[in-house]
Amino acid sequence: MRFRLAKFAGLILGAVFAAVAVRAADAPVPPFQAGDRVCFIGDSITHGGRYHLFIHLFYATRFPDRRWEFFNAGVSGDSASGAVRRFDWDIAPHKPTVATIMLGMNDVNRNLYGTGQTDAKIETQRQQCLDEHAANMKKLAELLKQAGCRIIFITPSIYDQTGPMVMPNNLGVNDALGKCGQGARQLAMEFGGTVVDFHGPMTELNAREQAKDPAFTIVGPDRVHPRGAGHLMMAYLFLKAQQMPSLVARMAVDAKAAVAAANVANCTISNVTGTLDGVAFECLEKALPFPVPADAAGVLKLIPFQADLNQELLVVVNLAPGSYEIVIDDQPVAIASAEELTTGVSLSDNPKTPMYKQALEVQKFENTRHGTLSGKLRSLAAARHFHAPKDADPNDYEAMKKALLDFTEKQKDKPNYAYFKGQTDIYVTWKPKEAELLADMDKAVDGIWQANKPKPHRFVIRKTSIAALPVAVSTAIPTSTVKP
Repeated sequence: MRFRLAKFAGLILGAVFAAVAVRAADAPVPPFQAGDRVCFIGDSITHGGRYHLFIHLFYATRFPDRRWEFFNAGVSGDSASGAVRRFDWDIAPHKPTVATIMLGMNDVNRNLYGTGQTDAKIETQRQQCLDEHAANMKKLAELLKQAGCRIIFITPSIYDQTGPMVMPNNLGVNDALGKCGQGARQLAMEFGGTVVDFHGPMTELNAREQAKDPAFTIVGPDRVHPRGAGHLMMAYLFLKAQQMPSLVARMAVDAKAAVAAANVANCTISNVTGTLDGVAFECLEKALPFPVPADAAGVLKLIPFQADLNQELLVVVNLAPGSYEIVIDDQPVAIASAEELTTGVSLSDNPKTPMYKQALEVQKFENTRHGTLSGKLRSLAAARHFHAPKDADPNDYEAMKKALLDFTEKQKDKPNYAYFKGQTDIYVTWKPKEAELLADMDKAVDGIWQANKPKPHRFVIRKTSIAALPVAVSTAIPTSTVKP
């Protein structure tokens, strides 16, 4: 479906979103480089979440020659103290050159918060949890620093304590997470790290949208775990903090002169032929568009993701007035007016283009990698971390299996029984096949970095009698107007 975006829609959205800016004091985060080994350390929001998937997919589509190694080091239910305990066997073996840390959701002990919980004893317990979190975050940072690792501290994603969900509201948790974020900033200064702020922008966006619709949430119905839209926002904030470029490519030609225009960017244009009534050329882009998944696309109305990070523009000047069909590799993809082509037609979200279809192939490999890693391998790590006896040999499958089954049986009458059983079932089924899972994941990763190589395409923009339907036109805005 085609739709028109107002010329200044991106500018308006950017101005609105400036209200959810990170603090000016947050220094830019150095981008990942080829050969980096990046560990994303966290709890369930990292274990099964997708913000890091979107970050990795962005790099794979935007920088197809900048391959870096990705390691999910999230464990569902974990805390800073837990990350310290599993450091030697779950983090250090990856030999990370860069690590991100997002922890706090479990550290604050959400059960200590809620309406009516205000006595001195509870206040003391709350502060003890925050103090323990800070101390263990420092220990974790020390371990990473000793390993020669650059550290990116991420302020926690939010707990929705303002939405009218069915889930009981532990009012005050989000404020506690804000304090965890303040501690992360202090550690960044102490350890020479950098900060990406999730908590501030997500809290403010949530408040802004709930003022319009009280049922809105940027996370999910459990108040804790973001869904696709929330994870894409988190990825957006991370990539903006890394000052990622807005352009996939700008393919610009002058039809009358039959030459590439001066403002071509991140692509090579050749074999241009043209008249006032049309133009043809070959183009090799140096990147692919980012394919936004359907379950995350709703957030595009709330943040300027496309304008800030995903501009793939076709610009044709000096065409005679009228309607033009855009054809790529003999396949019609859109109809636009000469005026729209002069302004710039956006192709980044056009599913008919061969570039978008290629990006979807990269995404398939990325989703396979994520499913294997987050859905199975990380659950094996979680079972070892939480449920195995301290004296159990993690390499003795039968002993581990018995210990986990015994542990799960004891949880039968407890609220989290279904979760524990699910994790145990994953361990029992997949631990004997761990080597196969690792091989499958490596195969998917290789697939990502093979499928992402851009290919040349033949563009034909030709006059048509069909009236131009509304198409997405350029909404480019100066990136300086929007803070990450």
